[in-house]
Amino acid sequence: MKAFATTAQRKKYVFLLLLLTVGMLGLRLWHLKADFPSGSIWIQDSAKYTDEGWYTNAALNHIIFGHWYLPGDWSPAVAMPVWPWMIGVLFHFTGISIVAARVLEVVCSWLSVLMAYLVVRQYRSAYLGVIVAFLIACNTLGFFFNRLAILEAPVVLFMLLAVYVAGYVKRDSYFLAFLVGIAFCVLTLTKATGPFLLPAVLYPIWAKNRKNPSAAWRLLAIAFTTAIVILQIEKHFVLQNHLADYGAFFGPIHPGCLIAHAFPKFVRFLLRATWIDPVLYPIALLAFFMALFRFRFLWKDTLFVTAFLWEIGYAAFIIFHLDGPPRYFVVLIVPTVVLALLFTEAVLKQSRAAGMVLSALILASVAWNIGYTVHFMLRPQYTLLNASYGVRREIRSHPNWSPLLMGHGADQISLMAGGMPTVDTDGAMSFKEKLKTYHPGWYMFWGEDQPGRVEVLNSEDTIVTVTRFPALDFPGKQTLVLYQIAPRPIALPVKEDLSRVDAGVCNY
Repeated sequence: MKAFATTAQRKKYVFLLLLLTVGMLGLRLWHLKADFPSGSIWIQDSAKYTDEGWYTNAALNHIIFGHWYLPGDWSPAVAMPVWPWMIGVLFHFTGISIVAARVLEVVCSWLSVLMAYLVVRQYRSAYLGVIVAFLIACNTLGFFFNRLAILEAPVVLFMLLAVYVAGYVKRDSYFLAFLVGIAFCVLTLTKATGPFLLPAVLYPIWAKNRKNPSAAWRLLAIAFTTAIVILQIEKHFVLQNHLADYGAFFGPIHPGCLIAHAFPKFVRFLLRATWIDPVLYPIALLAFFMALFRFRFLWKDTLFVTAFLWEIGYAAFIIFHLDGPPRYFVVLIVPTVVLALLFTEAVLKQSRAAGMVLSALILASVAWNIGYTVHFMLRPQYTLLNASYGVRREIRSHPNWSPLLMGHGADQISLMAGGMPTVDTDGAMSFKEKLKTYHPGWYMFWGEDQPGRVEVLNSEDTIVTVTRFPALDFPGKQTLVLYQIAPRPIALPVKEDLSRVDAGVCNY
């Protein structure tokens, strides 16, 4: 990126950027047991209550019950098995550990930064690649969500891996085209939103071979067919064995609902996308509009078009999704950074003054991101961890009760506390049916439970409110309420003695 510095200055800049990049990435390991920051601009994201437990519950079940699947339970692993499998392999060596799960997420985020560097170097230069890696490492949205054991970091990693391999597919590289299809399958089986990213995965193959259209179409067909065949085989297996769970996870799809209120959802996306970065996102948006007019040459840039397809593909998913929470925007950090930098580079070549203004804005963004991150990292809280330990202690203090805990997000409590038998209220079974099938001894909810569930519990069993624990800062969910249900036999065998896990309290 010649416009940013002279050749003599680059080594110094690169060394400094690498130090800062490593420092920001290393900081992700600090206070890993701490809460997702309270009072942040992403307060409305409820993933911190549920998603780490949901997407690791197959691994939790395997260790606690001896098998990964509970009939009727909320089972994302039937549709997205890659992350639960990765967590399961890890837990085989570490036991159930929130720190281990979050370390795996952090490592995935580190590898995604490395892959982003390699992809940018593949098309442009190592210097620009270092700048991209630095801006991704500094991004505060990615920093905090990549410290939760959720799906976004591995999704970005496998996406970049697919794009990187696709960039090397040339005439007669049929095996590499096959590997692109495999990488896309891994991406989609990590998170089912993968199909929205397929154009961005395939475009580098076309760009590399567009001078020979017949070869390009053959290579695209190989990659596409590989992905479709493998995903259809996997779907056939799932539908044969877990049709109800698959339906419960995806729910009924009504095309009319997808397009309803499309314009307000589009406007909502434009506003919420500032979560990615309040400076870089507007620059990336400006890059798109300017590329339609004055900067049309950007459409000849494979990296620019790939990032653009990535951006609009995932934006389409977010726009048509019911809520579009902040964590979804983590997947858009990489293309946003790339679009913003490529546009700034183009502007610098045509107008140094305008380019320097954009560069100054990018530096201001870096300062804001680092400052926002450090602000929260210096004030760690352990509310959810202490609540999880409190729930586990309460359950273990009543050995004559079934230890099975039911509740929305109960898997999250199990993961945080080091493991306990749990079953979620969501899934292929109704609430009443789950009560009669699993006979839980305990029931929990966050703040305000869904209407009617407490009444159902009262009609089916005798319940007592045991205690309340402070929870996180999501509106209406600031308290975890624990109910004790009348003693019943344990309905599920527990594989190992979980009483060996220390039930400490974290106050640091």
